[in-house]
Amino acid sequence: MAERRIGYLLKELDRLIEARFDDDLAVGGLSRRHWQLLHSLSEGPRSAAELREALAPFWKAQGEWAIEIRALSSAGLVAADADALALTVAGRAIHDATFLRIGDRRRAMARGIGPDQFATTLRVLERMIGNLAVAS
Repeated sequence: MAERRIGYLLKELDRLIEARFDDDLAVGGLSRRHWQLLHSLSEGPRSAAELREALAPFWKAQGEWAIEIRALSSAGLVAADADALALTVAGRAIHDATFLRIGDRRRAMARGIGPDQFATTLRVLERMIGNLAVAS
């Protein structure tokens, strides 16, 4: 019964994390891809090639990169200078407000859980993942 319970709990936690994260992004009018791009640019300008390569695992369709960059540029959140992409003032404001909402959500998720408990939970989950990754 424990296996069924942990599977259920992990799936339910994942479902809730995903749903609340999407809620937090939607407040700023962002999609998941928009957030990945804005957050990747939050520490400063990056070349388009570097950014595209860093986020390549997340692109699902051919041409998605261009569509998302165009959407952020059209919204005035990202500016291109030569081959570098950077946040605009508006892009920085949306990023920072969203980052605060996400931080608030993470703190709410961990409410009542001490730092040691949280660290132990992460170690246990990492161990379980490792155990199953090598199991045949």
